[in-house]
Amino acid sequence: MALHPAAAPGFLLLATSALAGCSNSDGGSGTTAAPTALFPGLRLGVGFRPLAVELEDLDGDGILDLVTANQMSGDVSILLGEGAGTFATATSLRAGALPAALASGDVDGDGVLDLVVANPNLDRITVLRGAGGPPFGTPTTFAVGDAPSGVVLGDLDGDGRLDAVTANLVSDDVSVLLGVGDGAFAAATSFAVSNSPRAVALADLDGDGNLDVVVANPSALSVLLGSGDGTLGATTTFAAGSGVGALELGDVDGDGVLDVVTANFDSDDVSVLLGVGDGSFGAATAFGAGNGPSAVALGDLDGDGALDLATGNYFSDDVSVLLGAGDGTFGGAITYGAGTEPEGVALGDVDGDGELDLVVANRDSEDVVVLLGAGDGSLVRASAYAVGDEPVQATVGDLDGDGALDLVTCNSSSDDVSVVLGVGDGTFGSATAFGAGNGPNAAELGDLDGDGALDLVTANLVSDDVSVLLGVGDGSFASATAYAAGNGADAVALGDVDGDGNLDAVAANSTSNDVSVLLGVGDGTLAIALVFATGDRPNSVLLGDVDGDGNLDVVTTNQDSDDASVLIGVGDGTFGAATHFGVGDQPRSGVLGDLDGDGNLDLVVAMFALDQVAVLLGAGDGTFGSATNFEAGDGPTAVALADVDDDGALDVVTGNLGSDDVTVLAGAGDGTFGSPTAFVAGNGPAAVRLADLDGDGDLDLVTTNGPLDSVLVLSNQL
Repeated sequence: MALHPAAAPGFLLLATSALAGCSNSDGGSGTTAAPTALFPGLRLGVGFRPLAVELEDLDGDGILDLVTANQMSGDVSILLGEGAGTFATATSLRAGALPAALASGDVDGDGVLDLVVANPNLDRITVLRGAGGPPFGTPTTFAVGDAPSGVVLGDLDGDGRLDAVTANLVSDDVSVLLGVGDGAFAAATSFAVSNSPRAVALADLDGDGNLDVVVANPSALSVLLGSGDGTLGATTTFAAGSGVGALELGDVDGDGVLDVVTANFDSDDVSVLLGVGDGSFGAATAFGAGNGPSAVALGDLDGDGALDLATGNYFSDDVSVLLGAGDGTFGGAITYGAGTEPEGVALGDVDGDGELDLVVANRDSEDVVVLLGAGDGSLVRASAYAVGDEPVQATVGDLDGDGALDLVTCNSSSDDVSVVLGVGDGTFGSATAFGAGNGPNAAELGDLDGDGALDLVTANLVSDDVSVLLGVGDGSFASATAYAAGNGADAVALGDVDGDGNLDAVAANSTSNDVSVLLGVGDGTLAIALVFATGDRPNSVLLGDVDGDGNLDVVTTNQDSDDASVLIGVGDGTFGAATHFGVGDQPRSGVLGDLDGDGNLDLVVAMFALDQVAVLLGAGDGTFGSATNFEAGDGPTAVALADVDDDGALDVVTGNLGSDDVTVLAGAGDGTFGSPTAFVAGNGPAAVRLADLDGDGDLDLVTTNGPLDSVLVLSNQL
């Protein structure tokens, strides 16, 4: 349990003036929150460069709300909690130039929480008086020391009114501002501390009933005992780690005396200083954290009655959880992905399940990530499984006949596919590699030889062919057989395009600007390819009956001609000339499905350059209407359709290379979609597949992380 808001240490003093995969489905970063947190790692858009985060009930509804101080946008973001681990869209409030830290409390005595923000470039604090949620009152400012980097509220003089204390980075002091009780403060009084104070906390350290001050300095703590009248005694220092940037107070050894935990940016650890009870502390003990811990929070994450700690790690782009033993020691750090350059962390029960959850403010990715607590000390997250080199696509199917879905990835750099067998509960075993062609870029599963076992077909970008790997039925495959396709075989789809009951393969060739149709014989072999022209640089290929004549048609998305090509199937394996439909700049993949319930297939395209998806409603005669665009993540390269929220309408899911996340756009059932909700998805999510991997009836998500050589599974939380 945190006794004060942790200050974010990483602000800068600035001069101011006043690879793509796709999944097909047929069926009925500014990001915002969805009604439910469908997947782990909910990502919420806030202002520019958030440096601090707090959880408080601002509107009095009994649900925790989220507040960030955003350095570069000069504001605070308020996201009202919805009670299920989700939050409403952020509301922005001006909060002075370059806010670096914040605190909350009722400074005007009206029973409603107010916000106090530290503005280091103004040498002031800004007070935002609350009204039970947004909007807040007009900001008022009060002078403090030079470059306040941390702020905290507490009653230092015992008059029942909250006072403010700031840690001032440049003037090497703390400022005490006694509260008047109406939201205003008296002139600041300064008290010297050790050099470059970055964070500050208040608590009664010596048991005299008066609040004392603890300050984080680069390699030490400064303690100033309070007299009870708003004044502070002389500074006493205690050695801590290297680059102390944040601190928290709590009883970590269960002796009834408050202890201090610091986040040490330079030494990549936390320091624990056990309190003696007279305002002094024992020698610091270090425990390893992540790379560049910049923030720390305390709370009981595993329900054992002992305080645990969480750090935000600036350089390793993650958070670390260290479980407390209850005697002042902590176990090894367990890390969780959490956005880019985390600067602030806070603990609280945001989903109402009685367990502490963690929220992380990320400076560079300009968001807050919500990591729900499992109650056993762990945080709910996606599961990663090692595969081959640079996986760019994934597909799902039961390869060994055990009723559990398995995973297959295309590994473009190791020229193979990885098979990861599923247990049936959403977990998977180790990967087994099978050779494919040169540069496999896409894969599909289907029974090409009619033996009841799934076979695998890959499109090989470098060797200009497709590989057929016949399934044995036990999760393994026979050696690959290659069939010539066009130049730059980039994607593949399987379907019976000639009506003979056998699966055929259609490859999109991004260099020769065409598709190759390889008719299946029924024994696992393919005939010589037939070639049909498309638009420029086709990078995905889809099969579906877009004109309602009972024959499969071909649709490609074309990256260089910024359109989609429709080739109407004759029913004998041949196709008519391509008709082109504009979609926008740099389409990377597409998917077909009936979005509006009219019985016609519609088209959704991931638009990499626009950070959007384009929706083209089908007329049922092989033509499509004009594109309507909807915001997605940053650089979407993969797109899938499925009902992930169980409301009966198809939703859009994208994998976004630029923002390293997946986004869900909830479908309305009429061809329109809501705002995107983002979820953390490792590094370079280049594929999206949806399937019920754990047998609970909800669709889970699979994506690939090429730079990490892994496949990532996000379990649906419905």
